[in-house]
Amino acid sequence: MPFKITTTVEIPDQRIKDLLCCAFEGGSNYWYEIFGFVNPEDKPAKFRRLELPLRDGCALAIVEKLYTHNRQALQQGLELMALKSPRHFSDFLNENDDAETADVFLQLCLFGDVAYG
Repeated sequence: MPFKITTTVEIPDQRIKDLLCCAFEGGSNYWYEIFGFVNPEDKPAKFRRLELPLRDGCALAIVEKLYTHNRQALQQGLELMALKSPRHFSDFLNENDDAETADVFLQLCLFGDVAYG
């Protein structure tokens, strides 16, 4: 019987921004669209689509069903990537991620599974 372990990994916000940038600029271009921004205090954000999901109370509205992309969704996406797609999670942790890894991450954040591709 194999061993199963649970571990905690701290991931800096910058690594999440890098992965989102890769998804938004290439990996997920074939299916996503940002429909709006949730920024209740109108906090300035130079790159809103990369920074707002990381800020408490802020989010992106993505795809026609307006899935909320916020810090909670990012946490869920990371956990699901570790469980459902360990190869992509390993690539991400080892900074060997690519457009496919970013696309898988964004889909897991929003849908809880890989719905496209």
